[in-house]
Amino acid sequence: MENIVLIGFMGSGKTTIGREIALLGGRFLLDTDNLIEQNMGKSVREIFQSVGESGFRRIESQLILWISANVKNAVIATGGGMPIYNDVSYLGRVFWLDVGFEQICERLNARQREQRPLFADMTKARRLYHERKDIYEKQAKYVVGGGGSPVEIAREIVACVDKAE
Repeated sequence: MENIVLIGFMGSGKTTIGREIALLGGRFLLDTDNLIEQNMGKSVREIFQSVGESGFRRIESQLILWISANVKNAVIATGGGMPIYNDVSYLGRVFWLDVGFEQICERLNARQREQRPLFADMTKARRLYHERKDIYEKQAKYVVGGGGSPVEIAREIVACVDKAE
């Protein structure tokens, strides 16, 4: 079975929905940001501070190569920038979680926004959100709206995958 790859802006629910898909479909969830943090022994924020965004993107590229060679039948929740700088389409069936910027901001409390380096400047974050939307759409085979609960969205994605297989 193919991997299910979730893409979308920071805070769109990739990890939360990925966890639900994993429970429904007998798959394991791999969160790329968490894998990078575990491997590097630092938070994403600390990695950005020590090696910059370009260094972080190089680490993401290495992780993509590892996943493509070693992982099957999993749910992969990507970091928000991963599909912007890398082609993730060969990792599996790509679903874009299309969630509005205001809805994302409502989901994230101040502490969570602090932990996300690109949310330090809300004007910049909004601009980045709009810049990335077109790329998410191009990378995705499927677009899923963020209006339902995580369980409802997970069921929609699993049904889509089951129908296609």
